[in-house]
Amino acid sequence: MIVTAHSNPLEQKEFERQVAMIKPHMDWDPVTRTWRVRLSSSRAEHATEVLNALFEAARVYGTAVVMQLAPTEQPADPPASSL
Repeated sequence: MIVTAHSNPLEQKEFERQVAMIKPHMDWDPVTRTWRVRLSSSRAEHATEVLNALFEAARVYGTAVVMQLAPTEQPADPPASSL
């Protein structure tokens, strides 16, 4: 799952508090003002921590959170059939 969070325009002190809440869990792109992380179902505890932090940021700062399924990797060539 790929999770992104978009920061709303905030006062500097509020933005810094939002950063402190989210930064331990996600990567920040200052150009797009977007946080991003790819979560794995094999690390359920980590995913729970990240999502809890994001939903708290959404509640407190109005951070927009979007989750989408990550594309699965496909092999370059299908395996040869054995006939």
